[in-house]
Amino acid sequence: MRLPQVHGFTVRPIESADAEAWASYAVLPEVKEFTSSKVSSVADVQAVIQRVLAAEPASPIHFALVPRGGNALVATVGFHTISPHNGTAEITYDVAPSHWGRGIATAACRSACAWGFEAKGWHRIQATTLVAHLRSQRILERCGFVREGRVRNFRVVRGEPADYWLYSLIPGEATGAP
Repeated sequence: MRLPQVHGFTVRPIESADAEAWASYAVLPEVKEFTSSKVSSVADVQAVIQRVLAAEPASPIHFALVPRGGNALVATVGFHTISPHNGTAEITYDVAPSHWGRGIATAACRSACAWGFEAKGWHRIQATTLVAHLRSQRILERCGFVREGRVRNFRVVRGEPADYWLYSLIPGEATGAP
């Protein structure tokens, strides 16, 4: 099965060996600031990877992005809240702060969505962002996602219910090359 493609990166399924590199930035306050992530250690990241490796039909999917010529991931992209019955999933992505502002998240999002529609046959990919997470909203909009509305008290963020914007993408709506 063809994997998502991102220029300048090797994209591959996440592996247990990626836990330390992923955790090195996933635990940072600036990475977690606009998310509901509870990751605070390598062990937490390893638990996420183990759920991926379970390979059940609704298991999360995560891909590691490793710069060509490098050996440690600097970004991930994937899907959670997968419904095989409904043909839907929610996209997730993160990038190490040292690589912010380079268009990696946008390229990864576009490519992963194309992969989800082609390889998985999904009918809808959705995304949610905290209302204050403007950078992620711009990424989604550049990829062709449509803002559907505000979801009140959608997820608990650091102990408090928080509002999110709900976005969706359906086949044929994506913008830009994957």
